[in-house]
Amino acid sequence: MTGFLTALITQDGPNIPVCLEGDTCFYRDQLAANIHELAHYIGQGNVKNIALHCQSARLFLTGLAAIWQAGCHAILPASDKPGYLEEIANQFDLFLDDAKISHILASFTSTPPNDHAALPAPGQCRATFYTSGSTGAPKAVCKTMAQLEAEMAMQTPLWQARLNPDARILGLVSHQHIYGLLFRVIWPVMTGRVFIATQARFWEDIIADIKTGDIIIASPAHLQRLHPDLNKAPHPACIFCSGGPLDQPSAAQSHATFGVWPTEILGSTETGGIAWRQQTIPDAPWTPLPDVKAAVNEAGCLMVAAPHIDGENWHHTEDRAVFDKTGKTHRFRLRGRADRVVKIEGKRISLSRVETHLKNHDWVEDAVALLPDETDNRLAAIVVLTPKGQTRLDQLGTFRVGQTLRSHIAHHEDDAALPRRWRFVNTIPTDSQGKKPLHVLRTLFDKPAPPETIAAPMPVPSKTHAISNQPIVLPAITGQSVENDLARFDMRIEPELLYFQGHFNGAPVLPGVVQLHWAVHYARIAFDIVITPHEITQLKYRKVISPNDQIHLILECDRIRGQVKFTYSGTDTSYSSGIIKFSKAD
Repeated sequence: MTGFLTALITQDGPNIPVCLEGDTCFYRDQLAANIHELAHYIGQGNVKNIALHCQSARLFLTGLAAIWQAGCHAILPASDKPGYLEEIANQFDLFLDDAKISHILASFTSTPPNDHAALPAPGQCRATFYTSGSTGAPKAVCKTMAQLEAEMAMQTPLWQARLNPDARILGLVSHQHIYGLLFRVIWPVMTGRVFIATQARFWEDIIADIKTGDIIIASPAHLQRLHPDLNKAPHPACIFCSGGPLDQPSAAQSHATFGVWPTEILGSTETGGIAWRQQTIPDAPWTPLPDVKAAVNEAGCLMVAAPHIDGENWHHTEDRAVFDKTGKTHRFRLRGRADRVVKIEGKRISLSRVETHLKNHDWVEDAVALLPDETDNRLAAIVVLTPKGQTRLDQLGTFRVGQTLRSHIAHHEDDAALPRRWRFVNTIPTDSQGKKPLHVLRTLFDKPAPPETIAAPMPVPSKTHAISNQPIVLPAITGQSVENDLARFDMRIEPELLYFQGHFNGAPVLPGVVQLHWAVHYARIAFDIVITPHEITQLKYRKVISPNDQIHLILECDRIRGQVKFTYSGTDTSYSSGIIKFSKAD
């Protein structure tokens, strides 16, 4: 393996491809020139700490290498949200993003002097990551290029035998975090593999691009939501997964879909990778990576030591662990966290930080953030409102108040940290000792939100259309409920519906396009949004809808991604489902 900067800047040999972005292949010589130009620009300013946040892994690679080549310190924010950047603004002198880097590179009309020819030592190239600490404030974690290179040099022999030298690396995770940085940027450069520079947000983004023998860098959230068309896609050689434990059924489904078991990497920003597993059996144990020593401390939490962490010094984690009592493999199983940090959508979310944001809003007196139960990965919040907040709740209802508070948090956090379930209460529940044990708090979510916290009633279409001799174009709604981003409509399909006329004579069937139209119609009402659909994905029609059928329409809104998932179902059957991607209308 070759060092990261050496492979990019000074390595002799043919001009090899480094990455693909869209239909363009970028070669080493071109990237080396861009790195040199950007390093020259950085060197002209009086800056030392440079924040870097890019959507393109190519521009990120260019920025990171140039920062190190210029002798500066890279600051890698976890988010480019304005509020988040404001919190760490005193940590950097210059901010580079896609637009800024592209503008700088476009401004060069000739090659600048070769004033940074010598490569810095890997131990002098530093990068600071920010992650959620238990206090709620962004926690700075500094790594050197030497540590990053050492980790990938340690891991590569484990995977090399099953990988084709021509395998490309496709990523569904961000390179701004250490897992994505290592596997999508550092590793491919060091091993000479081509990587795809654009991060795929959904499986639909890469299904058509997967080639036999490719390497996919994913998260548990992606492997828990496999696209049906992946069954027909070429099989990758390896799927890496990190960001949180993957459940065994999803691991098995991934194996059935891709023909390979996902390789899970356990680690954190502080430690990097520390162990791996493939869940061929339920609750499969973790095996420490080569050169990693693992044990448990007095609190029963995992502690690790390795050259890429802190040498011989033990790093104490907040993961409870139990080691196998037989054999000499030092394998272990995890038994939950000891702190108030949870993994949602593969991202580490500080519950304390979410609570702090809520309490900073003038509608909120007190708040607790939590996961409602071990199987519900939707972040929830229990909130005590101020008099002003209570007034707004009475005026607007739960849904709109919840969305206002979500928007407040979104100024600082990514969408994974935005609560999706709310309970507005007079006091936070406590036990007899005045504490707030999790099992007591979770009882508030054992049942649906009480009537007074459900958004204001919506208009109910009915057969009154027939009285005015107007054609019936909507079903009869027999029940409805809305809780934040989830809505349900119970409907009876009237035989008199306009759409049954002529479709088909003797055996009327509700057209699929009508089901789409209804999903959009009721989503606009339930979620109080004006949407313009521009794409329908994962559309499946499983069973026809006929007159007098009793149907449940379930709608789930994801405002950050701009989509609504709909499902038409009956008591024991599913009629149709799909995802409506929308853009906000003017």
